[in-house]
Amino acid sequence: MPKNTFPAPNPLRRRILTGLAALPVVGLSGPVIAQAGRRYRIELVIFEHRTEESRRLQMELAAPREPLFGESELGGRNYRDSRRGFELQRVVRRVEDSGAGRIIARLAWDQTGRDHASAPWLRVQQGRRLGVHDALGDASGLSPRPLAEAVEERFELEGRLRIWVGRFLHLETDLIYHVEEPLDDRPPRAITVRGSQRMNSGDDLFYLDHPVIGMIARVTRIDET
Repeated sequence: MPKNTFPAPNPLRRRILTGLAALPVVGLSGPVIAQAGRRYRIELVIFEHRTEESRRLQMELAAPREPLFGESELGGRNYRDSRRGFELQRVVRRVEDSGAGRIIARLAWDQTGRDHASAPWLRVQQGRRLGVHDALGDASGLSPRPLAEAVEERFELEGRLRIWVGRFLHLETDLIYHVEEPLDDRPPRAITVRGSQRMNSGDDLFYLDHPVIGMIARVTRIDET
């Protein structure tokens, strides 16, 4: 069984899982052993749970938080734009049709597999724009982010994630989700979305669950041309 540090799904969130189980997925047949140096295509759907549990936790757990950003960008040297684009539109529709989720991001990129020590973090800024933020200090007293510009645009979902290769592929997330818009000079409150999921490349969809944020991933090994 894949190692997953996220909580077990609440029964209200299982409607999404049940619907996804019936979806046919196009890809390689069967799992492929992970190996550093191989090329992979990653597809990732990120959504907010629309349940009473999610709304309650957003109110109870949210606090001013600052994200840690990755050093690499989508479309850059480490994380290239996917040659085939994003192919999980049926997954997106199923999440939306379930009524239990709101799509925040749909991402697709190609990358070379690296081990845990050398795999770079991908910078994540997705979802609704929340305006600008003084990165050099604010009323919360939080330490400024290193190498940040004086003013940065803020997004609903921010932070970093990466795919690294050990005996298996692993998706690691270190994100914050803002639960409200900024008010005056006060920083917006957010919750942490942090975890790790073991995966295989091939046809399987992998579901990373969190009480507020859900993620659906597919990894396909590709060949250099």
